[in-house]
Amino acid sequence: MKRREFIISSTLGLAAAQVSSPLVAEARFDRNPFTLGIASGDMTHDSVVLWTRLAPEPLAADGGLGRDAVPVRWELFRDEDMQQLVRSGEEPAVPQLGHSVHADIGDLEPGQVYWYRFNAGSYISAKGRTKTLPAPGSKAGSIRFVTASCQNYTHGSFVAYDHIIADDPDFVVHLGDYIYETSYGETFRRHETEDMPPTLDGFRRRHALYKTDETLKRAHARLPFFCTLDNHDAVIDTDPATMAMRAAAYQAWYEHMPTRGYGNPGDNRFRIRRTIQVGELAQVNFLDTRQFRARQMPCPGDRSPHGFGNYVVRCPEMFADQRSMLGEEQENWLTHNILANNTPWNVIASSSVFSPFNLDIDGKTYNFAGSWDGYPANRDRVVDAIKRSKAGQAVILSGDMHSFWAIDGALSTAPDERFPGVEFVSSSISANWPDQMDKPIAANLVRNPQIQLYEPDKRGYLLHEVSAKQWQATARAVDNVRDAQSGVFDLARFVVEYGKPGLRRVL
Repeated sequence: MKRREFIISSTLGLAAAQVSSPLVAEARFDRNPFTLGIASGDMTHDSVVLWTRLAPEPLAADGGLGRDAVPVRWELFRDEDMQQLVRSGEEPAVPQLGHSVHADIGDLEPGQVYWYRFNAGSYISAKGRTKTLPAPGSKAGSIRFVTASCQNYTHGSFVAYDHIIADDPDFVVHLGDYIYETSYGETFRRHETEDMPPTLDGFRRRHALYKTDETLKRAHARLPFFCTLDNHDAVIDTDPATMAMRAAAYQAWYEHMPTRGYGNPGDNRFRIRRTIQVGELAQVNFLDTRQFRARQMPCPGDRSPHGFGNYVVRCPEMFADQRSMLGEEQENWLTHNILANNTPWNVIASSSVFSPFNLDIDGKTYNFAGSWDGYPANRDRVVDAIKRSKAGQAVILSGDMHSFWAIDGALSTAPDERFPGVEFVSSSISANWPDQMDKPIAANLVRNPQIQLYEPDKRGYLLHEVSAKQWQATARAVDNVRDAQSGVFDLARFVVEYGKPGLRRVL
C-alpha cells in the first residue's frame, strides 16, 4: 500500500492542531468502516457539521485502523435521490482523533433540508439527512424540536429515538449523559466492561458501543443534533487528580459527536456553550454547566441517606457570591444574551435543573447539590437578568433527573426563589430513576407547588412545538423501555402563551 508523509493541518474545529501521520493514498478495507454510523449537528442558518468515525472493528481502541490517516470524501446534496450535488470535499481521518471526521460546511441556505454521505475506499456510508436553521430575523412560522437526555445502554433500549424520528422534529437537543461510566447494577444490556473508562482508549470503546446501537444510528442519520456534556459523560470537578481522565473523556466525546469547539488532542478545555437564533422566534443559549462550575460539594454538610448523598443541607459556603455553576466568563455571556434578546422566547438549555425545590427530610431542609440549588448566588444573578430583560419569555429546558417535570417559577412558596419563567425537564431515554432519588421528591411535592408535573416512572422525551404566540411542550413516554418495539404515548401536555405568565396543562 503506497503512502506519503505530510503534515495534516485540520480545520475540523482544531484551530491550531498540527498532527503528523502517514496518509494512505488509496484506502482499502476488508469490511465496512462505517459501523458507527453518520451524524450531523451544531447547525446555524448557513452551516452544519457532518460527522463519521471510521471503525471497521468498532470496539477496538483504534477502530481496527492502526496509525494510518485515511482520506474520507463527503458529499452534500439538495435532494434525497442525491442527484443535485451542492458541495463535496475530502477530509483526513487521523488516528490522533480516533479516525473521526468533522466536516464543517458553511455558506449554506437557511431553513434548507440537505442530504449527505461519506465515502472511504470502496465503501459508501448510509444516507444522511440534515437541516439548517432559519435565518436570524426571518419569519419562521414555527419550529418543532425535541429535548432528550440520559441514555444508559444497560438500563433499556433506545426505542424512544424511533418515535422521535416519527415525530419529524427540525432538530434534537441532547442535554447530556450520552454515555454512562457504569451500569449501576442493571443488566438489560452489557457494557463492554463494567470498569469505568479512565483512559482515552476506554472512553473510545464506550462511545463506540453506544454508537453501534441501530436505533441511535437511525436517529443521527435522520435528524441533526445539538449536544452538550453532563456528569456521566466526563469528570466534573477541577481536581488535578482527575484532569487526565477529564481530558480523555472530552476528546472521546468530541470524536463521536457532530460538534465544533474542541482544540487539540489531549486538551482539557472544550468550547461547548452556544447561542442559536431560530429566525425571529427564539434565542436559545446552550450552557456548559460542568466544565467551569465551582466544586459541587464545598463542605461536608449534612447529607441525607436518601439520594446517594446528593441531597444535602446547604452550608454557608454554598451561598457564597463568587460561587458559580458557569464560571465568570460564561455567566457574563449568558446574562448579556438574556438582556440582548429581541425574540418572543428567551431560552436556556441546561444539563442540570435550574428551578429550586426543597426537601423536608427528618425535619431538615435538603436540596439536590448537583443542580442549580447548589449554586444559588449564580442562579440569582441569572434570574435578575431574566427579570430585567425587555423582550422574550423565559423558558428553561433541562435534563439529568430521569423523570418528567413541568415547573412554574412564579409559584414557589419562598418569595426570594420565585422567577418569571417556566422549566421543562425531559425524562431519560433509558436510564432508570431509583427509589432513593424519587421518594423524597414525591413526598415533598406539596411543599413545592411550582412543580406542576412530576413523573418518575416513565422514560421518554419532550416534544416542543413553538410559534410566536405559543410554546407547547408534550411529554412523550415510552410504554416499556425494555421492549425494542415499544409504543409511545402522550403523558402530558403544557402550553405557555406569549405575554401570559406561567404554564397551562391541556392534557
